[in-house]
Amino acid sequence: MEICKGPYSNLISFLIFLLFHSEAACRPSGRRPYKMQAFRIWDIHQKTFYLRNNQLIAGYLQGPNTKLEEKMDVVSVDPHTLFLGIHGGKLCLSCVKSGDDIRLQLEEVNITDLSKNKEQDKRFIFIRSEKGPTTSFESAACRGWFLSTALEADQPVGFTNTPEAPIMITKFYFQEDQ
Repeated sequence: MEICKGPYSNLISFLIFLLFHSEAACRPSGRRPYKMQAFRIWDIHQKTFYLRNNQLIAGYLQGPNTKLEEKMDVVSVDPHTLFLGIHGGKLCLSCVKSGDDIRLQLEEVNITDLSKNKEQDKRFIFIRSEKGPTTSFESAACRGWFLSTALEADQPVGFTNTPEAPIMITKFYFQEDQ
């Protein structure tokens, strides 16, 4: 293969160098670009998630209300750990501990800006466990606490540390949105 040595060869080489150098410079160092995917989530009693007064609620949506269903925005960190968000990844689910109280909070954070390596981002990480057709989500920051819904409809989504208790639901159907 012969290399061209025309009057513009140096200019072309310089432009190619700038192109590849600027692409590499735009990426944050040491981080891979995260890919966000949309998933549908509903508990084993068929309650879907929706937003009411800035709080994530699980309930039965029918007719025109089905458009209120929140799709879960997911960024995989590792094969079994992920970040969960809604509204295009602009509101992220987090596990917040206040004294003895563990609660689910929606925080205005871009899901693709989170990092598994930052200690302050640990509250956003969920450990996904699959058992048959269902999935459970354990908080990485508060081990032993699982994302849960109440038996009653139209109640806030929260956390429980008794996943086998019959009053809380921790098993969800989790399906990539087509």
